[in-house]
Amino acid sequence: MMSLTDINGDDASKYRLIGDRVLGYRFAAPHDAELYLGDVLKITDSVKGLTFFAKVTDLLHDCNFSDPKWDTRPHTEHFYGIGEDVFILVEAMPLGYVGGDGAFRKPRTLPAKFSRVERPESRDFAFLAQVMGEIEVGVMKTGQGVMKDVRVALHAQVMRQHMGVFATTGMGKSNFMKVFCASCMQAREFGLLIVDPHGEYVAGGRSSSGEATMGLLHYQAGRDGLEVFSTRPESFRRKYHLNQLYLDYDDFRAPDLLLLYEHSPPQREVVEMLESTPGSEVIDFFQSTDFATFDAETYTGRHPRIANDLKNFSPSTLSVMQRRITGMMNRNRDFFRRQGSSIPDILKALHENKVVLIDIPGISEQSELFVLSIITRRIMRSHQGEEAGGEGEPKQVLITIEEAQRVLGSGSGSTRTFREAAMEGRKFGVGLCVVTQQPKNIDARVLAQLNTFVVMGLSDRGDRDTIASSAKQDLSRLDTEIQTLERGEAVISTIGIPFPVSTRIHLFEEYIADLNKKPAATPIDDGLEKTF
Repeated sequence: MMSLTDINGDDASKYRLIGDRVLGYRFAAPHDAELYLGDVLKITDSVKGLTFFAKVTDLLHDCNFSDPKWDTRPHTEHFYGIGEDVFILVEAMPLGYVGGDGAFRKPRTLPAKFSRVERPESRDFAFLAQVMGEIEVGVMKTGQGVMKDVRVALHAQVMRQHMGVFATTGMGKSNFMKVFCASCMQAREFGLLIVDPHGEYVAGGRSSSGEATMGLLHYQAGRDGLEVFSTRPESFRRKYHLNQLYLDYDDFRAPDLLLLYEHSPPQREVVEMLESTPGSEVIDFFQSTDFATFDAETYTGRHPRIANDLKNFSPSTLSVMQRRITGMMNRNRDFFRRQGSSIPDILKALHENKVVLIDIPGISEQSELFVLSIITRRIMRSHQGEEAGGEGEPKQVLITIEEAQRVLGSGSGSTRTFREAAMEGRKFGVGLCVVTQQPKNIDARVLAQLNTFVVMGLSDRGDRDTIASSAKQDLSRLDTEIQTLERGEAVISTIGIPFPVSTRIHLFEEYIADLNKKPAATPIDDGLEKTF
């Protein structure tokens, strides 16, 4: 171990690399140095002419004394000075290095022994500006501070390869999603679908801490990039120029019932038998048939094919399915009708690279999943060419699934639509944004499909281990940092950015205030400013 001869806290040259591994750096710092987990440091290798970057992953007290119990002996301070021989041992994870050509490369070599370690400045991260994408979400965080000039932005083209947003309650997930939506409204690089059963995205609401928040309508400059389909009263929709949400009977398919009810094996067989039958025919058959006297051989109704398909099922099974279809219609009667659907307009807006917000405040969880399942299936069929005729390159769409463990959990057999999107969607330009507080409850096969991870603080070790084992970049050594993230902070791992970037997410209200100052803002109706 080296001996520190200079303990002046203002002298950057006191930091000297003493590590001996390409996969991990160590250096000694004065005992009073102010260092934090997550600090990004610069290592200047004057021998090779390279500049390395590393992130602090652990801090330990250490010394040059041979006595292992020196700091617990009586009267220690009389025999041992805390000066140059007592120090902080810093362990850091290599991020990569920049050569003379200015290109950033992965850490496949190591700095020369005793290379100088110091704090970087914003200009040292100029290479990051070349690799950032179009969807800005925050600024780079290092330890307790931020690099305000180093913006963090995701790449639009990787959104079809799925994204995961992982955060426990109160860590700023809703704020992140609104910032993400605002950036998508500005960039217009792909269509984003988000279903909001709480009514907080359109006009704002309350955060988990009770603070008032703004909504996407407040981003006036990006209004052309937003399309809202809502179940709110007509007066509200008219005031803010929102579309009314409608789904019709032919949007429905029998497998949608699997999200609403628990099914026995015979009932699941009925669903599978009717999977490809238009919803209007299924509904009409069950509404018009008396199963107490049903006999497929003597059936004279409008749907003989359905009657023949179901001839081997017991009347009690068919009666249960009848009650469930009736319950589904009654539960969703405010937006579910015989004819006239919003889905063509929803698809059109998504293919115009807009953020499409399905605003359904106060709706039940079952109805939320019912709506999301129908729209997701229609998007998939459209992109697979069944409705679009297979002409041209499909547009890119990202579908957000809040509380995703409900439909993408391990062992669940009722979520075929979402699993199909997760496993095959990228081939057709359809990505999923999987949002959950419980990543360990998401099917590992689904997590393996995600190529962008936004991790916002997870206290549960099982959740953190699940994330570390699934991410394409190594997050295992950032476990302690992730555990200690504060509200509004995230570690982001994604394709196109060469290492996991610790990020301070923009506060939505401040972010849209800055965006609204840009030229060519589109005014919103007068009622908005007076109401909020």
